[in-house]
Amino acid sequence: MTVALASRLELPPSIFGRLRLLLATVFLIGALGALAAAWTLSKRAATDAYDQLLISSATQISEAITAENGQYSVLPPDSAFETLAQSKDDRFFFAVRAPDGSLLTGEPGLLPGSRHQVDGLPSLDYIDDDGETMRTVTIHRFIASLDTKGWSSVVVAQSLGARYQLVARLMLRIGAIIIFVAALGFLASLEAVKRALRPFDRIGHALSSRRAQDMGPIEVESPTETRALVDTINHTFHRLNERLNKLQNFAGVAAHQIRTPLAALGAQTELLLTDQTAQSRRKRVERIRAHLGKISRLTHQLLGQAMVSYRIDRIPHQEVDLVELVRHVLRDAVPESLSRDLVVEFDYAAPRIPVPGDDINLREALANLVNNAVTHGAVTMLRVRIDEGSDQICIAIADDGPGIASQLWDTATQPFQLPRTEGEGAGLGLSIAADVAKAHGGMLAFAWTAEKLFEISFIVARSAPLEKAA
Repeated sequence: MTVALASRLELPPSIFGRLRLLLATVFLIGALGALAAAWTLSKRAATDAYDQLLISSATQISEAITAENGQYSVLPPDSAFETLAQSKDDRFFFAVRAPDGSLLTGEPGLLPGSRHQVDGLPSLDYIDDDGETMRTVTIHRFIASLDTKGWSSVVVAQSLGARYQLVARLMLRIGAIIIFVAALGFLASLEAVKRALRPFDRIGHALSSRRAQDMGPIEVESPTETRALVDTINHTFHRLNERLNKLQNFAGVAAHQIRTPLAALGAQTELLLTDQTAQSRRKRVERIRAHLGKISRLTHQLLGQAMVSYRIDRIPHQEVDLVELVRHVLRDAVPESLSRDLVVEFDYAAPRIPVPGDDINLREALANLVNNAVTHGAVTMLRVRIDEGSDQICIAIADDGPGIASQLWDTATQPFQLPRTEGEGAGLGLSIAADVAKAHGGMLAFAWTAEKLFEISFIVARSAPLEKAA
């Protein structure tokens, strides 16, 4: 039933439309509440005003009651009737009774109220007279003479037409004021909402008027409340611009890197057809095999880079045990059939070191670093160490190879920037590792140890980074 009701009462699509509906509801409820209060107060005011007239008339009649020689008499003054006559189109009756209950003058059917007021205060009540409700007031007055005494009563009844007319006049005036104030407040609130929403219009106009190639920050005048939105949009543009620039640079360099070995492979294939001797053909085949190996390594790393970039944006982080992860990487990345003796050391402080991260991306990054060390660096020793800090964890990979020249450290993590000789890697391993470290709230650092070992530090945050995959 709730779902059906919600489907029938669809909210307006715009913020202004929803606020307008909310304000209309609030002002309507407020106006109805004010009108109800005005009706109650107007009715009370009219009742009090005409009750005072009724009491005044009854008091004047009671003061005209006299007793002489044991007989009671009354001569109602004209002023009493003039007071009641002020209520035009109203009917009124009165009845004056002696202490023994006998009627002195007035309407016989008009009886005193049920409560006997010995203190002389007026008693107000309602009666029904042939289907018409009338207001009555009863006043008891103590009359005493030499030969008689007792409580006489005066009852005055009046119809309610004039009271209703007064309530209607009061409601017309007060209601008009309430409706005017509510309408004015509603219109003023709508204008205030329009002015409050203008920064969103400016932001929308700034976004719609931009060129597709423009990735710079938007510059719009906005209050504090929308400043965070503008900053978020600008930050998104900045990240998107970085990604597009990186993609364009990567695509350009990758195309060049692939084109070169493919061209060399084509040339070697053509030369193979002209070789006459078996020895020259064998050398040519070895060169072709080397080019195919380079293309294979380059393709593998390009696919790895694409996978890492995809997972950085989309895969949520989960708990990963770095000790177990490094064990798997060392087992897979260090082949047992090396042509040289290589000592592999693995040091860690705790049997289990959990961090939030992407298991596959971390494995890919560490595998690239270890493979680089085994293939291009380590001569006799490879040392992997996990150091725990208060807010960071460092996986240090050191070897006794030639390392990377310090003047190249700033550009070493950029794709295809390190100088390569024939048969070496494609230059993407460090770039992949740096991207993964950054996605995990860390970085990639280079250093020479006191033992003259070249060390690459893969640093990740202990807690999840603020900007992680969604």
